Amino acid sequence: MAFSFTALQLVNRVRRRRRLDDVASISKVEDLAALDSINNAMEEVLSSERWEFDLRRAQMTLRGRLTGLVATNSPSVLSSFVLVRSAGLEIADLVGDYVTRLVVTGSTDYSQTAFRINNSNPVLGSVTAAVSCATEASETISSAAAEIFQAEYILPETVRDVVRVTYQQETLALEQIDPVVEFDEMHPSPSLEYGAPQSVSVGGLDVGTYLATGSADPAGLRMVVWPVPDDAYVLDYTYYYRHPELTTATSTLDGVPPNVVSKIVDIAATQMKTFYEKDYGALALGAEARRSLQDMHRRSKGQSADRKIIGNWEGGGSRHIGRGSILGGRTIGGV
Repeated sequence: MAFSFTALQLVNRVRRRRRLDDVASISKVEDLAALDSINNAMEEVLSSERWEFDLRRAQMTLRGRLTGLVATNSPSVLSSFVLVRSAGLEIADLVGDYVTRLVVTGSTDYSQTAFRINNSNPVLGSVTAAVSCATEASETISSAAAEIFQAEYILPETVRDVVRVTYQQETLALEQIDPVVEFDEMHPSPSLEYGAPQSVSVGGLDVGTYLATGSADPAGLRMVVWPVPDDAYVLDYTYYYRHPELTTATSTLDGVPPNVVSKIVDIAATQMKTFYEKDYGALALGAEARRSLQDMHRRSKGQSADRKIIGNWEGGGSRHIGRGSILGGRTIGGV
C-alpha cells in the first residue's frame, strides 16, 4: 500500500496532541484506551462514507454442483444424512466459505427441496460423509439419488459493500437484499435453475457449512449467485474495503491518505482529552475534523459532469435474461 501507519505511530500522534511524550509500546491502560479511541474514529470515518481510496477488486471461483451421490437419512434423526459418492468425495465438496445444499433428486417428495447442510463430519474412505441439515425431512429416505450445490458464498470480513460484479467482462445484475431474506424466498424450489451466472444478490450475514469436529467461522457478508453454478465459474467483483481493527502495536492502517488519517487522529484525541483531561473545549477539534472530512469526501468525488459511464465492450446491458425479478439496485424484503 502507498500509505501505511502502525498502531503505535497513531497512538503516539494522539499522545502528542495531548502534549505527552511518545511511548515505545502500547501496554498502559491509557494507551490501550487511545487505541480504542483510534479504532472508534476509524469506524466512524471510514465506514460512514464510500471513499474512493477504499475501492478494491477481487476474484471468486464458484463451485459447480456435484451429482452422482446417494443419500440416506437416519430414522431417528431425519435431518441427518449419510452421503455416498462412488466417484469420490472431498471435504471441500461440502465445507468452506459457502453454504452447501442437498437436493435428494431420487425422492418423490424432496426432489425440489434444497436442504441446507449446517455441518459435515470428515469424509470417510474418500466416498462417504455424514452431514447435518438445518431442517428435517418428514420421512425416511433410503439410498436415493442426490446432488449438492453451492449458490451462497460468504465474502471475506474486509468486504463492506459490493458495488460491481462481472463474469467474462460482462457486468452481472447486482441487487441488494434484506438481511432476513432466505435462499428459498429468492429462489423458490420450482424455479431452481443451473447454469452460468446471470445475477448476484448481496445482503445479510451468514456462515458457511463447517466441519462438525470444529465450529463455524464468524459470520460474513452473503453473496447469492443465480442460477445455481454448474461449473467453476470465476467472478470479478469490486467492493469497498472494511479496515480491520488495530489490535497490536504493529497492526497497520493501510491505504488511507495522510490527510484523512490526521483527522482520524484528531477525533481520537478529542475523545481522550474530554475523558482524561475533562477538556471539553477539545470538542471543537473533533467538530472541525468532521467538517474537514466532509469537505474532503465531497472534493474526492469530483464533479458529476466530469464522470463518464462506461458500458460493456459490445454495448450490451447486464446479464439478467430469464428472471424478471432481477433488477439492478432493487432491494428485496426491505420496507
